[in-house]
Amino acid sequence: MTPTEDLIMEVLAARTRLGHILWTFAANRTATAAARSLERRGLITMMHGITERTFRARLTQAGRDEYLTPDYVAPILGGPK
Repeated sequence: MTPTEDLIMEVLAARTRLGHILWTFAANRTATAAARSLERRGLITMMHGITERTFRARLTQAGRDEYLTPDYVAPILGGPK
C-alpha cells in the first residue's frame, strides 16, 4: 500500500469512528489514483464530490474489517499514544 493509500484509509477510518461515513478529498492526480486503487481492491467506494475537483469516499465492509477494530480507544480517552 502506498503512503497516500494508507493516508486515505486512515482518514476514512478516523472519520468513520466519529460517525461520518463519507469524507471529501481534493481530486488531485495523486489522491484520485490512490483512491481508485483502493476501490479496485474493494476497500472503499468513490463518488463525485459536491464541489468541483473533489470526490467523496467511504469504507466498504472489507475496508472496515481491515482498518477498524472493535477494541479501539481514542487517545483522548486513554488509548494508544
